[in-house]
Amino acid sequence: MGIKTKWDGMNPMLRFLIAFVLAMIVFYLFYYSPLYEDYIMGPLLHNQAKLANVLLNIFGQGTKVAGDVISSDVFTVSIKGGCDGVEATALFLVAIMVFPLAFSLKWPGMLLGFLTLFVLNIFRIAGLYLAGVYWPAAFEFLHLHGGVIAFTIIAILLWMIWINWAIAKKNQSNETTN
Repeated sequence: MGIKTKWDGMNPMLRFLIAFVLAMIVFYLFYYSPLYEDYIMGPLLHNQAKLANVLLNIFGQGTKVAGDVISSDVFTVSIKGGCDGVEATALFLVAIMVFPLAFSLKWPGMLLGFLTLFVLNIFRIAGLYLAGVYWPAAFEFLHLHGGVIAFTIIAILLWMIWINWAIAKKNQSNETTN
């Protein structure tokens, strides 16, 4: 019995879990690679800092950016790996990619979910700065636990919303062709 035959005969949930774990391993190999750390992470963090800075200045915070640091006379926050939202976004994208549905149902969810998570992470970064200014006692908790956990839960909820949409769309398409 060949690998493809075994794979096709496997329980779909088990296939999903195996594919998900393998794809996340590939993601983490890339995420911790010199290529990502040397060429992608720095510009990504800087651009996230710039966008959060724009948002903070809209609300009159008088912040400025240098590299991955957002600062003012009142508070300074530095965005580092882990605060970039990339891991939760990868979790979301990989879960959609390996889910057993047609790509025509995947790409809208991947695009909208990616954009949603990107924008929410900018708000999260700005929110952490504001917590540091207005609620310093909660900053560490929000930074280390609240933000990461909440952002991961949001990624999972977006994935579940996509699954409901995609399966309904698939069923609707099947009803139309029958």
